[in-house]
Amino acid sequence: VIFFSESYGRFLGKDPKAQIGLHTTEVVENSRMHIVAKTGIPEINHAQRIMDHDMVVQRIPIKDHNNKLVAVFGQVMFEDVRDVQVLANKLSILESKVKLYEKELVNLRASKYSCRNIIGKSSIMTELRKLAVKAAKTNAPILLMGESGTGKELFAHAIHHASDRQAAPFVRINCAAIPKDLRESELFGYEPGAYTGAGNKSKPGKFELAHQGTIFLDEITELPLEMQPKLLRVLEEKELGRLGGTRVTKCDFRLIAATHENLEKRVREGLFRQDLYYRINVIPIYLPPLRERGIDMAILANHFLKKFNQQKKRNVTAIDAQAMAALT
Repeated sequence: VIFFSESYGRFLGKDPKAQIGLHTTEVVENSRMHIVAKTGIPEINHAQRIMDHDMVVQRIPIKDHNNKLVAVFGQVMFEDVRDVQVLANKLSILESKVKLYEKELVNLRASKYSCRNIIGKSSIMTELRKLAVKAAKTNAPILLMGESGTGKELFAHAIHHASDRQAAPFVRINCAAIPKDLRESELFGYEPGAYTGAGNKSKPGKFELAHQGTIFLDEITELPLEMQPKLLRVLEEKELGRLGGTRVTKCDFRLIAATHENLEKRVREGLFRQDLYYRINVIPIYLPPLRERGIDMAILANHFLKKFNQQKKRNVTAIDAQAMAALT
């Protein structure tokens, strides 16, 4: 023995200093340290009976730069084999929980709607459904344009659902709903201490969470000018770095952006980068307001009537003709 820790001495009830120079078999019952010293073969996670306890131990040979064995390091990993079983049971439970939570997370991040949820029989809606399915088969960025309430998020869901990425996350983010000082960290993530309030834990950004899936940036015109070059680089390189970090992460995602504003006008006014506009406007889809597809009014009204009947447990069978005329 050339070294004997104080904690191991307390465990065995022996003076660590008094063991120096003794043969290992004189110190630890059932010792195999001298055998490992002869064979040079490590013994990892072996059972050993010490003081009427079944323990789990390591015996690791130490070699110098000439590959010559100079010592053997012994360590008790668990003071009772039953501890290993308890730990294994806990790990098994945790593993089951993680699988359950992963499944729930996939469901939460999945798209909620498909093309079947796009209601309307007008020629323009029929063509838009076909265009959505066609666009879904590509990986090109899509720009959804239209007034508030025209169904931009519904189309984004449907496009993701019709794509090859449907089993991967659909990550939604409303650029107008995030405080300005948190937009970069929300999109790209951050490392511990990246900014005041970041805490001591790292957090992945929305682009990382959308890996192999789709990220939907609603109200993209709300992104400040200073952030737009960073978004452009992520779109072009498909790689990003967290705020306060040095590591670059590759991300495979499909971008769908949406706006109710005239982006070309924003570009002319210098409020939106032209290069970013061309990068996101690969497949433009304009969603018309209901007033431009009046034929869908009655179809939508009856669709919602049926839906509300189910939710409210009512039995309203029809909409009064005068009320329908007023809606139209």
